[in-house]
Amino acid sequence: MLSAPNLIATSVACVSLALAFVLTRFCLATLRPKDYPPGPPTVLGLGNLSQIPLKQPFLQFGKWSKTYGDILGLKVGPSNLVILHNPRTVHQLFSKRAAHYSGRPYSYIPNEHVFCQHADKHVLYLQNTPYLRKWRAAVAYLIGTSGLKQVVPMQEATAATLAKQLLNTTPSETLDHLKQWALATPLLAITGQRLEERGKDFSNRFFKAQKLWLELLEPGNAPPVDMVPMLRLIPERFAPWKTDARYVRDYMFEEYASYLESAQKLSGKAGTAKSGQNKPTRFRCLMTKVLEDGLEEENEKSGKLRFSSDQLAYLGGGLLDAAVDTTWASMMSLVLYLAAYPGVQQKAYEEVTRISPDQSPGGDRLGDLPYIGACLAEIFRLRPPTPEGLPRILDRDDIVDGYRIPKGTTVLANVWSMQRNPDDYDQPDEFIPERYLNHPLGLKKGADDTHKRASYTFGAGRRLCPGEAFAQNAIITAISKLLWSFKIEPAGPLDLNTETGFHTGLVMAPEPFKVNFVLRDLKRREDIIRDYDACQTVLAGFGL
Repeated sequence: MLSAPNLIATSVACVSLALAFVLTRFCLATLRPKDYPPGPPTVLGLGNLSQIPLKQPFLQFGKWSKTYGDILGLKVGPSNLVILHNPRTVHQLFSKRAAHYSGRPYSYIPNEHVFCQHADKHVLYLQNTPYLRKWRAAVAYLIGTSGLKQVVPMQEATAATLAKQLLNTTPSETLDHLKQWALATPLLAITGQRLEERGKDFSNRFFKAQKLWLELLEPGNAPPVDMVPMLRLIPERFAPWKTDARYVRDYMFEEYASYLESAQKLSGKAGTAKSGQNKPTRFRCLMTKVLEDGLEEENEKSGKLRFSSDQLAYLGGGLLDAAVDTTWASMMSLVLYLAAYPGVQQKAYEEVTRISPDQSPGGDRLGDLPYIGACLAEIFRLRPPTPEGLPRILDRDDIVDGYRIPKGTTVLANVWSMQRNPDDYDQPDEFIPERYLNHPLGLKKGADDTHKRASYTFGAGRRLCPGEAFAQNAIITAISKLLWSFKIEPAGPLDLNTETGFHTGLVMAPEPFKVNFVLRDLKRREDIIRDYDACQTVLAGFGL
């Protein structure tokens, strides 16, 4: 029998051996696997983690791709990360092999501290399951062909409200009005709530929660708790990210429930009221439409799409969160570039007045504004709000162009690099909307357009963002009304530089800038107010 000192020594030796085994195994996992896509040399214990910039990593990814190829393989500690830089490969994996490249990687902070029991309901982290297909089918009501036509009056109304607000504003207030517009449009279409009725407190809370939420998702702002689980045990008073996560969680729980309650009131439903009662005679917001099709507990044999109350609340709330930031970022970038390029702005203004010389243009003329559409397409290409896309996770081992990609690898498409490839675009770093008039994809003469998209801002394949057309129509409707009414002039320096003039995290947007919206003539003031009044009357007829 071992003596006490020997027993202690043996125990220490066993623990040391176990720790050494775990550490060795961890360090070996940070090395590049056999036949893995090429990338920069790894550091034992870190992989490429120390080489990846926390800010705007897509720029470094693009530089590495020029050395190591379009399929870039990195090691983030023991985890695998593959970044795609070629539209052909993106199509091959995200479209043709979508069944295996459509899941989302698990992340501790969102799942355990924000969503909690609702982790399987939020659009950002929906897995590739039958529920995702049901979710997309429900959302199709809003973003399908008929749905897009139905929301035109809402987009007109929020755009008219924006124009009216800009009549009496200072340059320092302009961006706040654009922010409110970006929230008002999807809030109305998804939940049936009007931003004016929710008030400034709601708006402030929404954008505070969004800011904290995006920071929690941004590498470098939150600790690497996925890679170092011990960090999860730090008490909240020493871990501010836990306080931020709790704020976002409380916001989601409370506001998503308010969206559901609003939808119930609009449909005439309260709890288990029968489907079809007191339906609005014309437009129904998305949540009301889904609600009236029947909750999960009702109409079990009807064959309709059914959602529980929690699922519907998170369907609407998650969709709203996803819509606002990208729309706001794109609209701000468009305003910034129109102010910086007065020649482009003049061409866009002439196009608007050509189709609507005497009154503010309506949303039914979107198809008659190809140049403004080209301006927006060029913004999506040059300053994409999601420059590195959203991550996918591979659910089985795969072979791509001879490289072995292991199951569990996180895969990204570098939107930034793909949309400025000199083989595809003339002067790719310049703002040239005309490229989209010369070619529907903006490509230069002779470029291969096989399996390519005009923009990868909204993703590709099965996880393509369903709100692409909704966002485009909302922005074009708003900017056409603004250009018809105002001339956009710089009120200070305009910084178009990616590294100094834009901030990035999950979403890339311009740093604050100042512009003046100058009335084109005094008569336009009366026209703006008249257009606003007419749009509000239309909304009242919808019961909104």
